[in-house]
Parts: sequence; structure tokens; C-alpha cells
Amino acid sequence: MNLFTPTSTNIPQQTQTLIDHYQKATLIKPDSATLYQDIGNLYRSLLDFEPAIVYYLKAIELKPDLFSVYSPLNFLLQFICWSSEQNKNQILTQGIHILKQNIINQPNFPFAHVVLGRLYAQQGEIETAKDCYQKASFKQINRSYPDLIQHWNSSTKRQPDFLVIGLFKCGTTSFYSYLIQHPQILPAVTKEIRYFSNYPINDLEYYLSHFPAISNNNYLTGEATPNYFPFPNVAQQIKDWFPQIKLILLLRNPIERAISGFYWGNKFTYQYLNKSLNGIHHLDIDLVQEKIANIKEKQKLSLHKRIESRNQWLDCLRDIWRPNSDINHEIAFHIASSLYLDYLPEWFRVFPKEQILILRSEDLFTDPATTMKQAYDFLGLPDHPLTEYRNANRNKYPPISPSLHQQLADFFRPYNQELEDYLHRKFHWD
Repeated sequence: MNLFTPTSTNIPQQTQTLIDHYQKATLIKPDSATLYQDIGNLYRSLLDFEPAIVYYLKAIELKPDLFSVYSPLNFLLQFICWSSEQNKNQILTQGIHILKQNIINQPNFPFAHVVLGRLYAQQGEIETAKDCYQKASFKQINRSYPDLIQHWNSSTKRQPDFLVIGLFKCGTTSFYSYLIQHPQILPAVTKEIRYFSNYPINDLEYYLSHFPAISNNNYLTGEATPNYFPFPNVAQQIKDWFPQIKLILLLRNPIERAISGFYWGNKFTYQYLNKSLNGIHHLDIDLVQEKIANIKEKQKLSLHKRIESRNQWLDCLRDIWRPNSDINHEIAFHIASSLYLDYLPEWFRVFPKEQILILRSEDLFTDPATTMKQAYDFLGLPDHPLTEYRNANRNKYPPISPSLHQQLADFFRPYNQELEDYLHRKFHWD
């Protein structure tokens, strides 16, 4: 199947040159799925989601078992509504065709059903999407817990018992991977459902379709979406549906979290174009603070735009996230997300403290067994030490200069002190 060739504007010349290079390479190797994946990665780094989706789909069409494409494709599909109606319909129709063919070729890969469900959901076929998610969940449980399949009941609407609400680049991927290895925890169809922060669908049953249809009090289930924590009004939405749910939050040294976030956000431009903080010894901290204030205003505005118009809301978010040539702007976004006390009070206003567990990411990194025992105790489960605690989402990047590190330490110190006073605990991040 031939997907249309997307067009994009305002691409930096260096990136456009690299894209042109890869596109010429596809003429020499038209069956190379990894080339299409690389082009998709470049467009994704620019937050140019439509062409990224198109190239990811082409990669899957060529190589259905290129599993590294499915997760970013699933993430980007939530933004397909930014496309024109014509392009959107064409991409979704062709994507559904490709994924249906892929599921035939990869019957033991449940996540293909998740991506297919996302395609159907964006096409407005919600009931079909729910069915896809439940098929994915059934395959997951049948593979990992075959004895439980006898308890599967498609009419069961299983509610989550816990949510890992954040934070991005604080170890949530590793943490969730450890959690779901507990014999009494059943996974959702994907770690990050992102329902409360990103979905336009107000449908409880749609959300619950992401969880296994097994009602048994001996087993718990839940998901981990890191951007729930800083997103406006999410706490109340969760409380309205699940008033007794337990919440887990991981907090990392804000310097390390901000730098890791910067490199994750630029991972493709760093990989291909070597965009980094190397050589940056000093930020214009006054400008950074000004940009943080501007970002927070846009975040507040995005909540109102979400209510008024989804397209306006998405435009507002894209304005916040779009990569910028100004390092002060880009690092400001990640610093803003590291000012934890700006977001915590909303959660404690909505939920009693007994339902919220806050863990230090550094404890998870250095002593995962003890940290996981804390989580199991919080969830009312027996301890389950693992033979190996593998880092599930390692982000390698060069160290920043000592002077930049000191500047960030000076910036965060008063915020960290306020956080410790608020929570009555020490984090030892200096």
C-alpha cells in the first residue's frame, strides 16, 4: 500500500538536509524499514507528528516485527487530530489496513492490537477500539497468567487499583516493570494510557477496556502515566471516577530530572545532529524564569482551551512543547516540570495523604528491592524481591559543565527547601 508523501514547513535546514539524505537512501533501499523509522524519528523530534506517523506506518508495513516502532506510533496517534480531515481519514484508513494485516502476521504480539485500537478510537469507532484493547489484554494474560483465563469475563469492567502519576524521567518505566512482575499485579494493555491528560473521549468504559476483565480481589491492576502529575485538573477527574484509588509518585533530584528531560526531548536531534547542553556554562536565569512563568500561563490556558475546543487546546500544548533553537526556552520547560511543589498541593487537596505514596527516585535507583517493598506495603501486597532490577529506560547523555550544575543547584535550592518543609521530609538533593 502506498501512503501519501507528507509535506512539512519550517524545518531547520540542517534537519531538512538530513531528512533529504534519508529519503534518497530509501530510493536505493526501498525495503529498508529502519530508514523509514529514522525519518519518522526526525519528524517526531520536530513535533511534526503527521509525517512521523506516515513513516512509522510505512516501516511497519515493510517489517511487521519492527517492534520498536509501535510504542512511538501509539503515542503520536493521539495527535492525528492536528491533521486536516482529509489527511487524517487517509492515514487512519491506511493505518488500520496495515495493522490488521500485521496482526495476522504477528499473532503473538498483543501490542499490535493496542495500536489498532488507537487507530479505531481516532476514527471514532469507540466500540471497536474497546474490543481491540480487550483482545490485547486477553493475549497478555493468557501468555503470562494462563491459569487466570478461566476467570476472564468480557462483561467485567475492571477498575484500576493504583496509578503511578509521575514523574517523567523519574524512573516510572523501571518502577512499573518491577510492579507488574509481582504475581498479584496484572498489567494494563500498556504502561501509559494517558487518558486523563490527553484523551478527548469522555467514556469510563473506554478507559476500563485497557485493563484485564478479571474481577478477583487477590489481584490488582493499574497503569503509569507520568504526565498526570503536572497536568491541570487531572487529580479531580481521577477522584470523580475512582475515589479510593491509590497513587504513587516518584520524585528525582530536579537538576538530574531537568537535564534528563532535555536530552530525552531532544534524543533524536542529539542522535542525528548532536544538539546538546555541552559547552553551555551559564543560562540567563532571569530569562529562564520569565519563560517558566510563560509556560505555566500557557498550561493554565490549555485547560480552558481543552474545555472550549480540543483543537485550540492541542495548539496551545504544541506551542508549549515545540522545540526551540533557544536553549533557555527548552531547558525552562524541563525546569518548570521539576518545580514539584507547584503541582503537589492540588493532589493533596483532592486526595487524603493516606492514598498517596511519594518515593525518591534515587532510592529506586540505588536500592530497588527496599523501595519496591515500600510500594507493595502501600498496596497491601506481600513483598516480592526480584532476581534482577534492570533499568528499563536508560537515557545516556554527556555531563553538563560544573558551572551550569552549580547554577541549577543554586536555582533549585529554595524550591527544594519549600518542598521538604511542605512534606516534612528530607530529600538530600544538594
